[in-house]
Amino acid sequence: MQLNPELVKRSLAAHSSIGLVVGVIMYLVCLTGALAALAETFERWEQPAVPEFYIASPEAVDTAITQYRTQIEASPSSLWVVFPTPELPRMHVTDGDQERFTDANGNLHEAPVEAWTHMLRELHLRLHLPSNIGLIIVSTAGVMLLALIVSGLFSHPRLFKDAFKFRLGGSRRLEQADIHNRLSVWGLPFHLMIAVTGAFYGLVGLLVFSAATAWYDGDNNALFDAVYGADPVIEAPLQAIDTGNALAQLSQYHPDVSPIYIVAHELDTPGQFMEIAATVPGRLSYSEIYRFDAAGNYMGSQELSSGPSGRQFLYSLYRIHFGYFGGQATRVIWLLLGLALTVVSATGVNIWLAKRAQDDWVDRAWTATVWGAPLALVVSAMGALFAGLSPLPYFLAALLASIFASFFSSDTLRLRAILLGLCALAMLTLSSTHLTNFPPGDYGRYLFWVNGSIAVSAIVLAYMSWRGFVRR
Repeated sequence: MQLNPELVKRSLAAHSSIGLVVGVIMYLVCLTGALAALAETFERWEQPAVPEFYIASPEAVDTAITQYRTQIEASPSSLWVVFPTPELPRMHVTDGDQERFTDANGNLHEAPVEAWTHMLRELHLRLHLPSNIGLIIVSTAGVMLLALIVSGLFSHPRLFKDAFKFRLGGSRRLEQADIHNRLSVWGLPFHLMIAVTGAFYGLVGLLVFSAATAWYDGDNNALFDAVYGADPVIEAPLQAIDTGNALAQLSQYHPDVSPIYIVAHELDTPGQFMEIAATVPGRLSYSEIYRFDAAGNYMGSQELSSGPSGRQFLYSLYRIHFGYFGGQATRVIWLLLGLALTVVSATGVNIWLAKRAQDDWVDRAWTATVWGAPLALVVSAMGALFAGLSPLPYFLAALLASIFASFFSSDTLRLRAILLGLCALAMLTLSSTHLTNFPPGDYGRYLFWVNGSIAVSAIVLAYMSWRGFVRR
């Protein structure tokens, strides 16, 4: 079949553009997901002046609820008190719409900011697109990642045999292929887990709709009740909720668990009751939920960690996907593995670009995206932390500016070196300014480790930038 040469040229350009867009989505999801493993640490880093403590007394919980209900203009049907944890040693109280931190005595303090860390999470979960659309796109990226992993295994018969083979400094295509293949093999179990759980989270809405339609006449609540257990039905005289007794009875019946939060449902109605979510030793489930009546009498658990295996599996996916188990060490491991997956996604596109043996706008736009995204994250963090600016517009502006600048560049290596240098400079500015404004001696030694890690990363990027100029 003879095709018009101009049509072929335009088709190839369109194909390249589509491939680049898919690569961009995969890269952004992997990069933000890796950083989201330390989201709790970034929350502390964003608001270092919030009171921190590790144990919340029953009296402090009662004070937090009382002050919230008297000081905040709201009539909530449910009210949560979230306890401090080793990773986030802060207590806060919320009705789902408004939220306040507290001190160790339960007195209300400032509200949590929804700034840079919130933007990071939203970028990973839905790319800041409308909820359903964003979730579907991100879940599709998970499905594609799973397909790429499986097809990659079958298309490289020597993948495991060459697990330690590196050819660096020579052919760009071979160099990128070796980095891509080695990291793919070393992180294979992690990559599979991320792909499966990520695809499930994005598609859960569609799965719920389909299952509810097929078996529950479209009633989503009936489906959730069947999977996770229904809420208790209580009719009792109105009385003030006794959170202290509920916590005491939890300690009596389940002394080995660690409470995450306590929530009072159906407040000021005959059906009010309380739930305490707590982690259970030796279980991956996000929590077990223990139920109490308004007087704090124990009523049983929801069996999320001891019930049907399917229920336990579904309630474990969140902790597995984000590494929220095993303490801070697991989160750091998830960060490193996530960054490795980010490199895999970037080198996959690099291999395709190297095979083209060209240096055109496609190469430069991709380079601008790969190194413009970290730069945009740092710029948006600086605006949010030091100027109180909304981070998303600055993230988008910095990323688009990087891509726009790539169209005026004629040298991909030079563009890469410049973006690396700018990112290194921005990271050093961010870490040094944060340390100056929030000395670790006054606000917590963890700030030294966070800002120190940012500074070390900046030095690595600065070295890569210098090498880029030298290799030219």
